[in-house]
Amino acid sequence: MPVVPRTNPPGNPIMGSLKTDYATILRLAIPISAGTFMQFLVVLTDNFFLSRTSDAALNGAGNAGILYITLGMIGAGFCNTGQILIARRVGEGQPDAALGILRSGLAIMAGTGLLLVGVMHLLLLTGIENVFQDVATGAVFAEFMAIRRWGYLPAFMMMMLNAFFMGTARSRILMWAMVTTGLVNIIGDAALISGQWGFPAMGPRGAAWASFTAECTGLFVLLGCAMQRHGRALRSAAWMAGDALGRWARLALPMILQMTLTLGTWSMFFFLVEQVGVMELKVSHIARNFFMLAFVIAQGVQQTTRTLVSGLLGEGRREELVPTMRRLMLVNACGILLVSHGGLFYPEFLAAPFFDDHLGLEAACRTLPVIFLAMMMYSISSVLLSSVQGSGHTTPALAIEASALVLYTAVSIWMTLIDPQPVWRIWWVEWIYFSGMGAGCLLFLTRWDWRSKSV
Repeated sequence: MPVVPRTNPPGNPIMGSLKTDYATILRLAIPISAGTFMQFLVVLTDNFFLSRTSDAALNGAGNAGILYITLGMIGAGFCNTGQILIARRVGEGQPDAALGILRSGLAIMAGTGLLLVGVMHLLLLTGIENVFQDVATGAVFAEFMAIRRWGYLPAFMMMMLNAFFMGTARSRILMWAMVTTGLVNIIGDAALISGQWGFPAMGPRGAAWASFTAECTGLFVLLGCAMQRHGRALRSAAWMAGDALGRWARLALPMILQMTLTLGTWSMFFFLVEQVGVMELKVSHIARNFFMLAFVIAQGVQQTTRTLVSGLLGEGRREELVPTMRRLMLVNACGILLVSHGGLFYPEFLAAPFFDDHLGLEAACRTLPVIFLAMMMYSISSVLLSSVQGSGHTTPALAIEASALVLYTAVSIWMTLIDPQPVWRIWWVEWIYFSGMGAGCLLFLTRWDWRSKSV
């Protein structure tokens, strides 16, 4: 499909001509990162309350949450490519087409969310919890997931609205939506997990209900903002034609496979660690919390990268791509260093609230520095990968990440099942993964003509 020439000048009603200076990068990335930080606090709050219930509650709900997110990558991959398309159409001066993508995407995401609710129901009927070595952990997993699966419907529609607002470079709206979602979840955790303010103590089931309620709240906030700003235009926007939907699906499929494969492999990692021991799994779930600190920053920068790369290509400003990527890497590295340096300099202070035993605390203190170094590798490789995606080359991005994941999986199996290692050594696999992914992206970006693809 040829690139459609600009039909209106910079300053169109949705976004206007892109700027790529540090101030603009921060203006776009900080609201996303601030909202994601609230989601990090939600996970941390979940783990804090659940760790006070039992190790089985923490481990079972934690593994269920990872599986939930893994299947959620189906929606995330589709919506992330929707963000790329929306940014490209706005860059080409076609705001009405961007609204059509949003309208069609919301309908598709609602149907996909309901489909996944049914898929998870079937998995529970087949006894998926029996994969756990610890029976109590498996029982919590099933109990939690039976409720949590209903979140796919509001969460997928939220993702599509997120793609629209980020694709049109309006990330502040997303920050307030995620803050609202996070606050509802935290209050719900306190009320329903441990039974505050007269509510019954529901344990892991309470955490699942709190998350579902929060996702519904976030959907209403974003949908309200979209209708307030674009209600009439959105209702009258044309549905995407079949050939356009087909191109979107072809663009999205590699990213869906990539993101599902990535999170699926990470889910597998935690199931493998559970085979080593309950203490090792608990340390890994606590360590995952601090790994998410890097994700807090990188999520904002990655979404900004996809918007800027796709938008610059839409505006024909290819010469600005590499300098913009360098600025994005610097912002990402500085931000991750700011929020995660404690993993290197004071790990015991960070881990102590989650452990009553010396053995677990010592293992966590040796694991957090390993994760800190992985985070710094992530700060570079995540921008490189998002640049490949933002340019529309989702199939090469899939090949790059799949190659890194093959090695990651092989080493994970060796360190857990064949030659079990201490938990801090098991986490060395993150170094292998991020360095491999970064090397693959650099090879692609320096050897291929990636700036000329139309979407």
